[in-house]
Amino acid sequence: MAVTCENKNGVGLVTVTGSLNAPVAKSFHSQFAAWFESQPDVKQVVVDLGGVSFIDSLGLGALISVFKRVAERDGDMRLVRPQQAVKLVLEITRTSRILHTFGTIEDAMRDAGC
Repeated sequence: MAVTCENKNGVGLVTVTGSLNAPVAKSFHSQFAAWFESQPDVKQVVVDLGGVSFIDSLGLGALISVFKRVAERDGDMRLVRPQQAVKLVLEITRTSRILHTFGTIEDAMRDAGC
């Protein structure tokens, strides 16, 4: 798994590649948390899952934990480009009702106010 975090016009763009599963969920969360704390003006976050081929319950938990951290700052988080296997997990767990998904980064960024 690889994670990159950047500030795009005040919106956090987080790109994740690889599997988001038990062995890497904690690392994903801690990498995001460290970056997010260094960006006190970022309230909107877009997580690009286009490179994530698999997610398990701990990976899903890490996403929800990140969502809660963003919400504590009165912000919102959007997911973008989930692959079919990831999309299925989001739908089965009904997480897609809480974490809104978009087909493109541009659509998610526009919804975030950019």
